[in-house]
Amino acid sequence: MSPPQPHELQEVMERVFGQHSGAVTANDLGDKCQSFGNASLASRIEPGHPTGYSLAAAMDRDGFIRAEAFAAWCMEETRFDELDGFLRRSFGDVNVQIMERQNDFCRFKLRGSNDQLKLSKVFALVEDIKTRMHIREYSVSQTTLEQIFNYFAAQQAEEKGVARGMNVA
Repeated sequence: MSPPQPHELQEVMERVFGQHSGAVTANDLGDKCQSFGNASLASRIEPGHPTGYSLAAAMDRDGFIRAEAFAAWCMEETRFDELDGFLRRSFGDVNVQIMERQNDFCRFKLRGSNDQLKLSKVFALVEDIKTRMHIREYSVSQTTLEQIFNYFAAQQAEEKGVARGMNVA
């Protein structure tokens, strides 16, 4: 996903923090997240979250988060939520799975009918929302035979015992 542009970040900083850029402390974390329209963002600032961990580390280390880092993170989280919501509305909630997420990178697994998941349709859908959803680059691919094999291999219980026809020494 694309990071916020400097002018976008500046507008948000002025709206949320006024003329003083400052910092966010643990005491005003919920209020500042609410300023972005989502107080639940505060619960993502914790060591186990794929993107909130860096802000949690800053809060633990320094006792605050720099306003600019906080604002950029909130904007990126909001953009991710919008993309995730769009995909869930397009393919159905149960058909979208977040496979990986790190900073500005995310990978989704989509399920659905063969018609719904035609590569051309998925490409067209993503191309249509690319700018609006701040998608910098993307790829679309089908599940490979190797991925299917690895899935079944991981699901298979380890065989125990001696194969038929083999003698135990």
